[in-house]
Amino acid sequence: MSRPTGIWITALVVVSLAIGIIWTIRLAPPSPAPWWWGKNPDLHVEVWEPGKDMATVAMTMPKKTIDTMFALGLPAEVSANGHKIRLNAVRSQIEHLPRREKLKIQDGAATVYLWLDVKE
Repeated sequence: MSRPTGIWITALVVVSLAIGIIWTIRLAPPSPAPWWWGKNPDLHVEVWEPGKDMATVAMTMPKKTIDTMFALGLPAEVSANGHKIRLNAVRSQIEHLPRREKLKIQDGAATVYLWLDVKE
């Protein structure tokens, strides 16, 4: 391999690395820890039924309680007005939600919203 070819290959590698670093910084890769990590989040549950202008049932509980029930293998289930939500089944979906987003679940005619929130 001649010297000019080696210089061109080295320059191409350096430019490629620079583009990769700039691209990575620009996209700001997400933190491996979720937004609520290290805080004391609460789990909110609301049940909305058609024809009503307010939630039929609304409750707030500490996430620590749900985590404890999950760790001990207990069935974490919310039953409200005939609607049952198994929190063990949707726990990972709730934990992966971005901040201020709600998980929407259709249960018959009712709509159930679940989300995590931190008191500030």
